[in-house]
Amino acid sequence: MATFEQHVNTTVIAIGIIITPLHSAGILDVSQSLGVLILGLIGGLLPDLDSDNSKPLQILFKMLSIFFPLVVLLSISAKLPIVQMIVIWLVSSYILHLTLFKFFLKLTVHRGIFHSIPMGILFWELTVIIFHYMFNVNIIFSNIAGVFIFLGFLIHLLLDEFISLNALGLRIKRSFGTAFKFYSKNNKSGTTFLYIIIVILYIFAPINNLVFYNIIEVLIDSDFI
Repeated sequence: MATFEQHVNTTVIAIGIIITPLHSAGILDVSQSLGVLILGLIGGLLPDLDSDNSKPLQILFKMLSIFFPLVVLLSISAKLPIVQMIVIWLVSSYILHLTLFKFFLKLTVHRGIFHSIPMGILFWELTVIIFHYMFNVNIIFSNIAGVFIFLGFLIHLLLDEFISLNALGLRIKRSFGTAFKFYSKNNKSGTTFLYIIIVILYIFAPINNLVFYNIIEVLIDSDFI
């Protein structure tokens, strides 16, 4: 599999190449281009959340462990002395990090269901929902954000498969076929549940398929595809 640095570099370059014709076509302005570049990079790191040594996973759970207890304390314990609140916050953050992190690792297997195309689609839908309903972003850019999360995710899977071909195709590693897949053969129930969630989210999410088709059309016209 590719290293963390390889994933970051490849994703940034690939997403940057995709952004260029979209910016030229007027679909993205400068600030939006920077935004979707970051989103593409995030998408490119998401598949490795199931890795025990995943840097993005460690950062994510550290952030959750720090900010979630703080938000809860501020909302329900405003009358507590500040020293007591700080102690409760620090202790709860430490406990939450240990328990939540270990619980997640026990539930997931590296290159399992997280390393699959449907998981990328799920993150696509969740991004559209979060941007539109939580951040009040318009439907068009919310869908563009979702597409770039998916593109970054897809680039990660393709790079892992390319590395499995030993770059020059001289030898196929045993890891070949474990990244770019539509299901996890070792987790059929999880795969089924994932597809059910995808269908449910598609029904309720403000997905605009025309946005995806327009992006593809611009890339085709620019000879990118």
